[in-house]
Amino acid sequence: MPIYEQSYRRREARGPLRQMRAWPITREALRLLFARRLFLLLMASTWAPLIGWSLYVYFTAQSPDIRRVVPLDAKVFAEFMYWQAWLALFPTLLGGSGMIAGDLRTGAILIYLSRPLTRVDYVMGKLGALLALTLGVTLLPGLLLYGIALGLAPDVLLQWSMARIGPAIVIDAVVVSLVFSLLALALSSLSRSARVAGMAFFGVVVALSPVAALLKALTDSPLVSLLSLWEDLATVGQALFGLPTDPMRPAWPYPALVLLATLLASLAVLRSRVRAVEVVR
Repeated sequence: MPIYEQSYRRREARGPLRQMRAWPITREALRLLFARRLFLLLMASTWAPLIGWSLYVYFTAQSPDIRRVVPLDAKVFAEFMYWQAWLALFPTLLGGSGMIAGDLRTGAILIYLSRPLTRVDYVMGKLGALLALTLGVTLLPGLLLYGIALGLAPDVLLQWSMARIGPAIVIDAVVVSLVFSLLALALSSLSRSARVAGMAFFGVVVALSPVAALLKALTDSPLVSLLSLWEDLATVGQALFGLPTDPMRPAWPYPALVLLATLLASLAVLRSRVRAVEVVR
């Protein structure tokens, strides 16, 4: 009786789940985060500014005389998105710093990747959880404020000059969320300590800003501000809303290239660090 050689065959997920293998990772990560009452309160507090900005829009929309003093224009929504980006830092810091570092510390990443999952599935699952958090702080409040403004002052916002506000809110929120989420995951994959990864994320996004400002003052070169991711995000955000760029900052294509390089570098780090075999030196 002939014996046929059988090579290793990868176990595949069931048919209906084959295109959704990242979803259980996203769902479990969100469940663990929202099980913490402090984190739930933090996420709720990020929506508090929407109340104040909605009142601003309400009173501004009531009278043309008020709009002459405090206009309802793209600058209002650009500033709102700027502050929501600040608030998005905190859930990203608390939720993203340990998202991969915890799996590296406990060895759970080896269990994940021993299942019918690829590295892409694993990263997409973790990324989906962080994107849900950051878009919930930036995109959803931004669109809600825009909807409130449309309902209260359609004569102002339903003009061709204001048509870019809606797309600008979406693109700005997506850019901020992608940069924060991928960077947080990449830094989390470089350490087994969530605390170390969180400090690294805070340092790269926030602490580099005063360093860049000091170097810009010493060298008098606007290009030095490219070292600050926060300044890069702010410059790109202003360009999306059609606002004039600060003359002391480089034109928006340069910060956009820095943000793109940050995304690609984060993906490269994740590709090298997320693996099913742990190398011990």
